Amino acid sequence: MKYRIVSLSIFAALSGSLSTAAVAAPIARRHFIWRIKNAPAPFYIVGSMHALRQSDYFALHDFDRAINESHVFIFERDPTANDPAVLWRKLLPHASYSRGLTIQQKVSPTTFALLRRISRIPQSAYETQKPWAIAVLNLKAQGMDTVKSRFSLDHYVYENVRHRGRFGGLETIDDFARSFTEMNDRESESFLLQAIEYGQRSPELLNETIAAWKAGSPQRIYELYAPRKAGASGYWRWVENRSARWLPRIDNAIQSREPTMVIVGALHLGGPRGLIARLRERGYIVEQM
Repeated sequence: MKYRIVSLSIFAALSGSLSTAAVAAPIARRHFIWRIKNAPAPFYIVGSMHALRQSDYFALHDFDRAINESHVFIFERDPTANDPAVLWRKLLPHASYSRGLTIQQKVSPTTFALLRRISRIPQSAYETQKPWAIAVLNLKAQGMDTVKSRFSLDHYVYENVRHRGRFGGLETIDDFARSFTEMNDRESESFLLQAIEYGQRSPELLNETIAAWKAGSPQRIYELYAPRKAGASGYWRWVENRSARWLPRIDNAIQSREPTMVIVGALHLGGPRGLIARLRERGYIVEQM
């Protein structure tokens, strides 16, 4: 089994996006960066990989021109006010059922049997947790131990501009926490099932994601992660719902006339309801670099 439950480890994909590794560059190279041509000032949308292994790290100078042209840097959450300890304090009070309820009572027998089959910790360690909380707190995809956020594109951008840039976030820590805690039972179970499926496809899925990202193909990433089974859309719905909530903030930033770069997880850009499609629907001319 390529997936296990490990007490209090974090499923890397749920940090925002999946990790990457190096692959050969395609002949006609494109990058995971778009420019809004009809914005009143230089405006870039960058699809990031939120974590990498050190051996995967590659030269990011292709992004440097856009970084150098930008004055304002808007991440999913403001990197100057994104304390993981605060996030966990927001999530943990909502992670468990009220007294007397267990996950066996709240999910289908098939889902509960799957959890018992892949678990490497006692049932008592997770039986009162909600499905989304099991995914966030207890799931760990195999082969991810060396994946670190300090090798990410987010970190690269921040380290290059932290002494001169102005920073913002598309969502607050409270917003991010609510994206989990406001799930209903059906959404929460679906989120868990899709997270498990992604883990079971690792590391093959990881390598395919890398190839798509380095080829600059949001469509391929969408194909890799969009739900393949009926009813298993929880994780993807979580991605798309957050993207939709970010649009007014992005709209305001475009109209601010400030040279700006927006950095989000690559999964948020592809598909018919991804950020690129939604911005084009609003009349923006979005050109891939």
